[in-house]
Amino acid sequence: MNAAGVMEHEPRDAPNAQKRYVLASLSIPGSRFFGKRSLTQFLVNVLANKIFALSVILGVGLWLLIIPAFIGALGANPAEKLLHQTGEIAIWTLGAVLSLSPLRVLFPRSRVVNALNRHRRAIGVSACVYGLIHFGLHLLYEGDAQAIARSFSKPFIWLGLAGLSILVILAATSNNFSIRKLGGKNWKWLHRLAYAAAVLLVYHQAIAGKGHWHIARWLLLSLVALQTARVTKQLMAKRTRTSRA
Repeated sequence: MNAAGVMEHEPRDAPNAQKRYVLASLSIPGSRFFGKRSLTQFLVNVLANKIFALSVILGVGLWLLIIPAFIGALGANPAEKLLHQTGEIAIWTLGAVLSLSPLRVLFPRSRVVNALNRHRRAIGVSACVYGLIHFGLHLLYEGDAQAIARSFSKPFIWLGLAGLSILVILAATSNNFSIRKLGGKNWKWLHRLAYAAAVLLVYHQAIAGKGHWHIARWLLLSLVALQTARVTKQLMAKRTRTSRA
């Protein structure tokens, strides 16, 4: 302390304290910014993980089929409930995979959309698997050969079988070996049959029984809206490129 009663080290420490305060005030927004980036990257990493995709695919069946069956939550007619549930899971899973392509066109810079698109093959195959389970439950639900034969006199059965047959073909060719053998262009044209399968299966569900159209129409309208937005954006981009040329 000097003669004036002021501590001698105060003038030297004041600038350092002020500097620390400024750095601290600048680091808070930066920390929040990098925190958000880290959280987004963590979400993208989780969504892109194959284990996550497999867990969701299996988890849907576990939550909607297996657990209700074990706890007796399938109602008075468990077989019919399982039949309807597997059909809805199959068609909505198909809708999910068909929505990924237009979403990628509409939001090309979205890391979340790009991460989800990595699982298109797995989601498509799972739609086929749930569809096959649905068909197997239909055979069990009918009970005998005569009842099964009578069920095939109904048009919606044939529509469902046609859609399922397409899904089986697409699932069987959802591998790199088929891409090499067919060629990338032919393989893409073949897998566009997924849209035909969706139309057949939506119509199959819509006419299967009372109240099913109320569910099927939401999937149909959602897919039509996404495809319309996708085609519109592509046409506008093409027109822009043509005008600049």
